[in-house]
Amino acid sequence: MIKSILTHKRVQNQAQLLQLLHAEGIDATQATLSRDLKSLGVLKGAEGYTLSTAGPMPQTPRALADAMKAFMLSAHRAGTLVVVRTGPGRASALASEVDAAPPQGVVGTIAGDDTVFVAAATETAATRLVRQFKELAGAR
Repeated sequence: MIKSILTHKRVQNQAQLLQLLHAEGIDATQATLSRDLKSLGVLKGAEGYTLSTAGPMPQTPRALADAMKAFMLSAHRAGTLVVVRTGPGRASALASEVDAAPPQGVVGTIAGDDTVFVAAATETAATRLVRQFKELAGAR
């Protein structure tokens, strides 16, 4: 039902989506809705919620490669950080995949709208992660 609603209507926030689901006779909590949106690969951007063209993102290393190919525009090292640029509204989906299947040396991520900061354990790890992310994305 979530896919159907997002395909046919512009939805700006979870409260609106909960109301639309309720109108269809579906009761859901915000926590359940958040998990469902993540499992469906739904992205939140300036235009509201959209279905990812990459589809649902399973939690596997292959999904990280798929997400890098679909969303990463560039990656650069800044000390022990890797700064990954994406299109608008794509950073959160990419950060979720890095968090779900973190390559060696990743300490954690912070996502904005179109940028992900990946904290690396060392500068050497950050350099290796940039190279790895570019390879996963198909850019060398």
